[in-house]
Amino acid sequence: MQAMGELRLIKRFRAAAPRHPWVAVGPGQDCAILNWPGDRDLAFKIDQVVEGTHFVLQGPEAATPRQVGWKAMAKACSDIAAVGFWPVAATVAVNLRRGSSEKLALGVYAGLQACCVRYSFALAGGDISVSTKVGLSVVVSLLGEGPKGGAWLRKGAQCGDALLVTGRLGGSRRNGKHLRFKPRLEEARIIRQRLGAGVHACIDVTDGLSRDLHHVCDESGCGAVVFEDSIPYFIPRKNATCTSAALVEHAKCSKRTCVESALGDGEDFELLLAVEPNAAEDLIRGWRHRVPLTRIGSIQPAHQGCVVVAGDGTRRAMHNVGYEHRP
Repeated sequence: MQAMGELRLIKRFRAAAPRHPWVAVGPGQDCAILNWPGDRDLAFKIDQVVEGTHFVLQGPEAATPRQVGWKAMAKACSDIAAVGFWPVAATVAVNLRRGSSEKLALGVYAGLQACCVRYSFALAGGDISVSTKVGLSVVVSLLGEGPKGGAWLRKGAQCGDALLVTGRLGGSRRNGKHLRFKPRLEEARIIRQRLGAGVHACIDVTDGLSRDLHHVCDESGCGAVVFEDSIPYFIPRKNATCTSAALVEHAKCSKRTCVESALGDGEDFELLLAVEPNAAEDLIRGWRHRVPLTRIGSIQPAHQGCVVVAGDGTRRAMHNVGYEHRP
């Protein structure tokens, strides 16, 4: 790396690492040491962002180094939110391309740090490596905490449950949301406080609404019905917060409807929940958060499959489409 070696970088990172009261020993030792309360459950998540797959550093859709760091940490946080827990401590491994600038390294760290500070959890340690052939990548291992036996899982959805989704879906790459999204930790906390055991299943929407809903149905042994007119999808506008290049790209894909975009695009990082129906009605009625919460359908028996209902009542099979990493 130019102008700054690993040891000097680590020294700077240690000095500014966010803390948490459960972290007894943080960065600078061989391992972080945590004081974990015995009456709380632990969630453990590992995730990564890789140059060329989750972001690019060149061209009209280039991410800033800070956005790369934020996305890496927020992506892991989104999974902690999906189980209804809250993050406590993260460790991070960063691979830098040989010759990367000090500005890039410090920018990535600034994004990681900003997410930790925003949601009040520790950056407890990490590792830095340099490669001549591989681009920038950031791997985050994250620990979260929640009530004993209270984790929301993909399995557990029951026939009749209401399907709820936070925020808006689709177009995340085109509008730049995939680089600046906020993990729905606060929304999950509110839902847990208000519903208790009323949430039967949950997943964060990262591979598209269709694929992630199929994950829930497969794990729960059920089907689902989704109403097109209820899906809160993203609509590009001339004054939308996205680049002109992104709007051009959308024009190229104009044959795809906004609904299809919501079903298959992915990287929305919203929560999809299967909720006891009466509890869902009460929750939506009293919802005052700035992030919308929308009922989009319901859980049905497995033999009825997963279907989408158009505004005119026409029903069609919801194909299992969405993003999938392929070696």
